[in-house]
Amino acid sequence: MKIKNIFQYLPAIIFCGFIFTFMILWLVLPKEHYSPQEKKVLADFPELTGETLLNGSFQKELDTYLSDHTPMRNFFVGLSSDYELVTGRNGKKGIYLGKDGYLFPKPTKETELIAQNAGYIKEFADSVDIPVYMTLVPSSGYINQDKLPLNHEVYRDGQLIDSFREGLGENVRFVDVKETFSEKAANEQLYYKTDHHWTALGAYECYRLLGQTMGFTPVAEGEFGKESVEGFYGTSYSKSALWWVAPDHLELWNNRSQSAGAVSVTISDGEDVKEHDSYYFREHFENDDKYPAYLDGNHSLTRIKNTDAQGGKLIVVKDSYANSIIPFLSQNYSEIIMVDLRYYKKDISTLAEQEHAEGILILYSLDNLSADANISFLF
Repeated sequence: MKIKNIFQYLPAIIFCGFIFTFMILWLVLPKEHYSPQEKKVLADFPELTGETLLNGSFQKELDTYLSDHTPMRNFFVGLSSDYELVTGRNGKKGIYLGKDGYLFPKPTKETELIAQNAGYIKEFADSVDIPVYMTLVPSSGYINQDKLPLNHEVYRDGQLIDSFREGLGENVRFVDVKETFSEKAANEQLYYKTDHHWTALGAYECYRLLGQTMGFTPVAEGEFGKESVEGFYGTSYSKSALWWVAPDHLELWNNRSQSAGAVSVTISDGEDVKEHDSYYFREHFENDDKYPAYLDGNHSLTRIKNTDAQGGKLIVVKDSYANSIIPFLSQNYSEIIMVDLRYYKKDISTLAEQEHAEGILILYSLDNLSADANISFLF
């Protein structure tokens, strides 16, 4: 009879033991500040004041703190993602698991900002007297349709890009990459599997297409030496929490004929200035996020000079996709001034006039453009 009673309460005993064990672990284990797999800073213990207690913010922040510092957090986050996957909820975290290890962000939604940004760019191009070029990068899910899972939302990048292009007017020379990318993607990897960005090859293909419109002769692919850096896990991997997916590799392309010391990079963030002698900042290979190895990531203004290049000066208004295409464009322009409107709030037309630029290239991904309210800072 006693044994029967023990078995009757066994689930409750196990549950209480589980709670007690995790309470002890939570108390004794050190609290991490950063999750390398999720690429996020974990919450600090919230400040307790009369105001935060009364307005409910303390309880909300405490819940976040406890969640962020749960013992074996990465295991349970991954287990949750795997459970959602096997129960048919692929994409619940905003990321689809596709074929061949591809992780695809869900499709870009049509927003009012897309049309508004087309209007801003049209108005800007109409106001300057130098050529304005633009390209809009479609998403990996749209280009790699054959790699998508069976059940997914429709990727309408083609329609959105075409509609955006119609709103640009005649003074913007638009370079449409989606058809060529779709053809090339059948045999080449133009986007990372664990990240939303294009690969070095994808950036090179865009560079080649830009040359046809911008009037420069691209350096042949065979002229570049390619260095591979293993172990790259991108933002799609971090969001998906599918920890068993294999990593990508980054490629660094260097023109074999480039003179030693020909390249200089100056990064300006207000009063802070950083000098470098390469397109690539190798210290980022030691970090969890390796993509900023391309030109040190996103900054207010970055000036890239190449004394080997024969062309003039180009201004590039961009998002993070441009960071990996600049080493190619720099083969044809002696100076490139790269501007990120998220941080640079001065007038671009004035900058172009002061720098005597011969052209302006606006380069964004469709996903970023649909959510970026900073395009209005062009002028």
